[in-house]
Amino acid sequence: MSSTQDPPAEAGRLRGHLRLPGAVALAITVVVGSGALVLPGIVYGRVGEAALYTWIAASAAAVPLLIVFARLGAAHPGAGGVAGFAQAAFGRHAAAGMEVLALGTFGLGIPAIALTGANYLTALPGLQAVPATAAAAALLAGAAGVVAAGVSLSTRVQVVLALVLTVMLLFIGVLAVGSGEPVRHLPPLEPGAVVTGVLVLGAVFFAFTGWEMLSFTTEEYADPERDFPRVVVISFVIVVVMYLLLALGVQTLLARGDTDALAAPVGALVAEAVSPGAAGVVAVLGVVIIAANLIGAVWGASRLVMSSAREGLLPRPLARLGGSAQPRRAVAAALAGFLAVLAANGSGLLSLAELLTIAGQNFFLMYLVCAAAYARLFRGGHRVFGAAVTAVLGGVAVFSFGPWQLAYCGALLAAGAGVWALRSRGLTRTPRTGERS
Repeated sequence: MSSTQDPPAEAGRLRGHLRLPGAVALAITVVVGSGALVLPGIVYGRVGEAALYTWIAASAAAVPLLIVFARLGAAHPGAGGVAGFAQAAFGRHAAAGMEVLALGTFGLGIPAIALTGANYLTALPGLQAVPATAAAAALLAGAAGVVAAGVSLSTRVQVVLALVLTVMLLFIGVLAVGSGEPVRHLPPLEPGAVVTGVLVLGAVFFAFTGWEMLSFTTEEYADPERDFPRVVVISFVIVVVMYLLLALGVQTLLARGDTDALAAPVGALVAEAVSPGAAGVVAVLGVVIIAANLIGAVWGASRLVMSSAREGLLPRPLARLGGSAQPRRAVAAALAGFLAVLAANGSGLLSLAELLTIAGQNFFLMYLVCAAAYARLFRGGHRVFGAAVTAVLGGVAVFSFGPWQLAYCGALLAAGAGVWALRSRGLTRTPRTGERS
């Protein structure tokens, strides 16, 4: 079925097309990004065979956050995602602050993903002379085009890309483990090794982010209360198995002192397990992973723009739906913002490291607000659980972030609340619109 055959949306809301297989595919492609191609080597280089404990600890640390997102997404589905959770718990002013924080996060993080993918794209034959900024812009434009075309096409593309990247990464991991003697490379069962692995947990936690992006797609689920928790669990199991296989494969076949191999561990695994000539397949795999990652990211970001416009923070026309019941204006606005950030990067105003650092700290603050919302919205043992997660995340933020980092995030939250206060004085609130262009 073509995208133009998507059924029309109800007034003010996107239709619930997304079912379990497509939603799981979207989850995998949103979570598994460039980190899967580089982090196994980075961690192994730091802590050696204790690296497997790092991945196990990061998987365990992600579980409380996934419980928070799964329950919030099932109970409060909507295109506002994490901002919707904040609104349900703390009111519209808090939600407006979260919208600005999320816009600032996606606006920097998504172009950074595109720049990472540009490195793989320009490694393909015939594309070496293409500037990284132009390649990144092409990847973003392609992702935006898929999202704007409609849910049917977007979902089918994500299913195909998810199958390709999952099968290839699992195959590479199994091939690497089977080519050596993994038992010799398992971390020692002693407290010192466990502590060594856990102490660098932060280095791989980036690989377990992305599920929060799914919260912006729950309005499009056919049955979010039933399916969203299932999507989180199924995708988490697949991703963890994939990461553990890659981590074990790296410490089975690669030498800890080989810095070149550890900088591109997946390519090095293919070269060792198959042949050096086969390593070129990793450039194609990298493009597939980043393309899938960007489609999911643009999908979520455009829903945030649409929801913010629908609520009155952004200009109302951005909430209008196009002919295939898609928020194409919101997609175009998100793309324009991403391209502006790419231009700033190309002119030297923002480095890739700065984009990743600022986006990473903002993501962490979003988790903190969501945990606090969970504690506010649920009762009994769930409230205690939410309060405990909030306390842990708050402690990490206080001790890990510098004052300028905290001030920046606080300024974004305050700016959103302030803008909403000003706009709400001049706006007569009306029911959510689903105007069609």
